[in-house]
Amino acid sequence: MPGYKGHLVGGLCVYGLGLYLLRSYCVSYSIGIEWCICRIAGSLFPDIDIKSKGQKYFYWIIVGIFGLLIIHQKHSMLACASMLAVTPLLARHRGIFHNIWFILGLTSVGWLVLSNYQPSLSQILLLDAVFFFLGAASHIWLDVGFKRMLRY
Repeated sequence: MPGYKGHLVGGLCVYGLGLYLLRSYCVSYSIGIEWCICRIAGSLFPDIDIKSKGQKYFYWIIVGIFGLLIIHQKHSMLACASMLAVTPLLARHRGIFHNIWFILGLTSVGWLVLSNYQPSLSQILLLDAVFFFLGAASHIWLDVGFKRMLRY
């Protein structure tokens, strides 16, 4: 069970593998950095259900999202985001956030929702979602192993 540094290293290793596999895909430095951020976020995400670096960053991002929603007067979206922000506090550690199928579903739904709002960015968001998912999968793999990861 690695700490956050181990999960970051695991996420970066999988990121390197992903870049190697996508080497024929012309990637700019900014896109590469974007994918790295998505991978790092994914590698820390499953631990948002305990007091961790992942949870700390998650709530800082949530505060920023709340601020944007308040500025743009999107009160119904603010209510939904508030309910989502409380969810990690109600889950047990290595529960739903360490379930590979939940992470896959969450990533897919997130991509669908964001693509609905920004259809022109759909392909970019899909690759971001893939890198996020692979980062989360590397976290779960490091915590529970490959066979147990697929059983969850």
